[in-house]
Amino acid sequence: MGTLKIKWQKKAQTHFEEIAAWYAYNMGYTAEMHFVKDTYDTIKTLSHSPQIGTLDERRSTSKTKYYSFLSHPKCRIFYRFTKTTLYVVTIHSTQMKRN
Repeated sequence: MGTLKIKWQKKAQTHFEEIAAWYAYNMGYTAEMHFVKDTYDTIKTLSHSPQIGTLDERRSTSKTKYYSFLSHPKCRIFYRFTKTTLYVVTIHSTQMKRN
C-alpha cells in the first residue's frame, strides 16, 4: 500500500482547531505548536501505514472499520481508510471539557 490521500472530515477539523486553541490558551504557544506538529506527523505516518492504529470496535460496522491512534498525550485520532484515502473522522482530547 502506497501513501494514501488525506481527507479531513469537518468534525475532525473543528475539533483539531478547538484543541489547538485550548493548548494556546492554557499551555502557551509552544505547546500548541508541538500539538499541531505531532498531530500532522502522526496523520502523515498513518497515511503510509494505516493499519498501525487500534481497531475501534464500538464505531466500526460490518462495512466500515474505524481505527484510532494516540497522537499526543491524552489526544486520540479516529480515522478510517480505503485503498486510496485516509479519512480523519475526529480528534478527541481528554484534557479539555466540551460544551
